[in-house]
Amino acid sequence: MGKPDVVCEVSTCNHWLPGKICGAANIDILNEQGDMPKASEATKCKTFSKRGLGTMVASFDNTNWGGVLSEAFVPGKQAVPSITCTVQNCNFWDAGNRCNATGIYVTGGGANNDVETDCHTFVQRGADR
Repeated sequence: MGKPDVVCEVSTCNHWLPGKICGAANIDILNEQGDMPKASEATKCKTFSKRGLGTMVASFDNTNWGGVLSEAFVPGKQAVPSITCTVQNCNFWDAGNRCNATGIYVTGGGANNDVETDCHTFVQRGADR
């Protein structure tokens, strides 16, 4: 399976690109409190890095440079990060901490820290949709 498409509305993150695109090479989705969540609000994008000069320099090592450049210069090409997800009770979680959803949606538009972000795609395993 290929990488899921990522749509991100967290415009306060260093990795956010216009069009709700994530410019990170990899994003980490975690449980917010360390326990198994029952709703997407209890998940977070640990990769979040508050937009700013100092934090931008610190986040360079996790930038998908090839994807960002192709996004800018190749029509129809999208920068897509890999996803590591430790939310084992999510319907889309797979062995090796992989996400098997076709796409994920990260919310938290005005976030100041990772706790204010959510993986809105989260569906508790076994729960009715």
